[in-house]
Amino acid sequence: MFGALMTYLIKLTEKRTGVEAPYAYHLRDVFPSRLWRYSMIQVVGGNRKFTPADVYHAAGMAAAMVEDCGACVQIHVNLALQDGVSADVLRALAAKRLDQAPATAALGFRYGEAIATGATADDLREEIRAKWGEHGLIELAFTIATARFYPAVKRGMGYAHTCERVVIDNRATPTAKAA
Repeated sequence: MFGALMTYLIKLTEKRTGVEAPYAYHLRDVFPSRLWRYSMIQVVGGNRKFTPADVYHAAGMAAAMVEDCGACVQIHVNLALQDGVSADVLRALAAKRLDQAPATAALGFRYGEAIATGATADDLREEIRAKWGEHGLIELAFTIATARFYPAVKRGMGYAHTCERVVIDNRATPTAKAA
């Protein structure tokens, strides 16, 4: 019964994200309690409430790009599209052509990349705090942190694959290596 419920939830996640999750089936079969814990990370990340969609998704996308997990970047792209972010903006971010993205989305991307690589982010942090307050800053910090969790687990299990391109609005888009 528990296995059937987990399978159902994995299939729902695959449908929502538009990406297959073979690692989740592996966890279900080998270590189901870890799959449950793995799924709780999304609860930790929470929902977007304080920052614009393009900023929020740009920060998470940049962090996933630093981790170089193509499926994870694709998930960020798919969720951003569902949240109303323009395909053109996502293509610019994927290619790291930040000058072709709105300034706020570029800010989110630069912040996500800086935090994920351990670079100094003081000026970016203050700019974000000035625009979206402490709640917005914390929201972005959480999306960056959770964006890095998934690729780490998948890579550790042998399921993460290099990020070379993503499909954005039915068009393959090469990705630039983040930082």
